[in-house]
Amino acid sequence: MLNFIHLQTLQAVLETGSLSAAGKKLGYTTSAVSQQISALERSLGVQLFERGPRNLWPTAAAQQVNEIASGILARLDEFEEEMRGAARGDRGRLRLASFPSIGSRLLPRALSRLVARFPDAEFTVHDETRSSAIAETIRSMRADLGLVFEYDAVPEAWPDDLAVHPILDEQIVVLAGVNGSRSLAPTVDLASLSDKIWVANRPDSTGRANLEYWCSQAGFAPHVRFETNDFDVIRGIVRENLAIAFVPALALGIDPTITMHRISGRRPRRKIRAVHRSADQNPLLAETIAAINEAADHFITWTKSGFGTDTVHEALAARGRPSR
Repeated sequence: MLNFIHLQTLQAVLETGSLSAAGKKLGYTTSAVSQQISALERSLGVQLFERGPRNLWPTAAAQQVNEIASGILARLDEFEEEMRGAARGDRGRLRLASFPSIGSRLLPRALSRLVARFPDAEFTVHDETRSSAIAETIRSMRADLGLVFEYDAVPEAWPDDLAVHPILDEQIVVLAGVNGSRSLAPTVDLASLSDKIWVANRPDSTGRANLEYWCSQAGFAPHVRFETNDFDVIRGIVRENLAIAFVPALALGIDPTITMHRISGRRPRRKIRAVHRSADQNPLLAETIAAINEAADHFITWTKSGFGTDTVHEALAARGRPSR
């Protein structure tokens, strides 16, 4: 089998003109250099040098092998540098799986920071709508880091082979159009909304299960007329005063024709988490989690001015501790 060290030894002999000089350059004995050249000749099945009592002369085969070996060894050096860069994170790859509401709010800023710090690394993102699907994507090694969520009323059991990191703990709030909110206080009792028409996530979603749970706790079943998992569509329906909605704070958007109302008493919440395989040693994982946390902190701070009220800021401001 071809040995790359033997190719390097051949290069040294051709450069220095002798076995002994090549040995000094490489840190080998002359005998060791001679043995490596002989082993290379046996491996290739060609004679590389004509040997005299005190000298040796490279054959045409030696020159041909050297030309080919130069390209191979150059690529090997590039490969080694690539791997060293990957180990440092400089030239690594990180594949993110996320869901739209956090992707639109937090990921752009986090990715901007990461790309500026690691310009030669590769970052990719794809969306999923279910946290369970994201977790499975991570476990099957189709992505490296996932941003997942769970509602307090619909808890998730994360597999033991996933490490879980807190990103955000946000309140669930009621959205209403300006015309439909005139009778609503900034903080409302959910039971007082029993006669309202709702726009909600689809029946197979955890968001819908969350709404139905809290409404049942308040003693009624919500009258859901519109169903969609797209928060842009939800806000549009609310803006037109067709229905009210029950959404996480990250999904609020900024629209002066929509009002936000917090729930009185025990407040529903949604937790945002970052998950990755516990055994994954990708050096970009810690950097990416830090960038997402920084983006979450920035968004929380920005809500004070962006929404023109501290209410949203308070609904977003809770942060947790690592759960695993």
